Amino acid sequence: MSVCCAQSAAEYQATIPFLHPNELAFYEGLQFERRITSYLAGRYAAKRAVAASVQEERLDRIWIDRGILHQPLIVHPAALNLQVSISHCDELGAALVFPEALPMGLDVEQIRPARQAVLAAQMTERERERIGAQPGSEALLMTLYWSAKEALSKVLKTGLAVPFEFLEITGLEQQGTAWVAAYSHFPQFRVAGWVVGERVFAIAYPKDCRLNLEAVQDLLCKVEEVI
Repeated sequence: MSVCCAQSAAEYQATIPFLHPNELAFYEGLQFERRITSYLAGRYAAKRAVAASVQEERLDRIWIDRGILHQPLIVHPAALNLQVSISHCDELGAALVFPEALPMGLDVEQIRPARQAVLAAQMTERERERIGAQPGSEALLMTLYWSAKEALSKVLKTGLAVPFEFLEITGLEQQGTAWVAAYSHFPQFRVAGWVVGERVFAIAYPKDCRLNLEAVQDLLCKVEEVI
């Protein structure tokens, strides 16, 4: 897992030399600053995660391509059977590399109380009841639910194009510093979420896979110190 954060969009210009030639060609066609920032942040985080996984010293040799469903694909001779999930939030980029046999999804969201009504409209009735019954900030809980759904949608490679009730969350509870939950319609997966400052990180993973919650928390603590 790799997380990168810049103080401004301009700082990501320093990562352009790390782009693969095919990535550079795509980047040069981008026009809007927000899209440029998210592209550079996501690609840099993904390359750092892949490089650590395959022991590649040159990031420009790693190509993060796009599949037919716009899912990220790793193109590198040593990355057979590896996949990557990418997320970005403002000037923060994050990526998670995992074996193809253990599909996972990563999402990062900003906690924005002003979006609370919008998020609530996308929740199922059972989710709204659970959120109302749980202690804590509704804005935080709704962001956790939303991020958990985004993470699963990346595992399924559908994005949020499926009905939201298919991604319904159940049984959200705290385990140490992490929030852990299941999915009503996809019992083979679990999700873990962490609150880092004003952001939520969520990882969807196979329920039979042991995710080291403490290791992820240690990384995110270092991220929080920076941001």
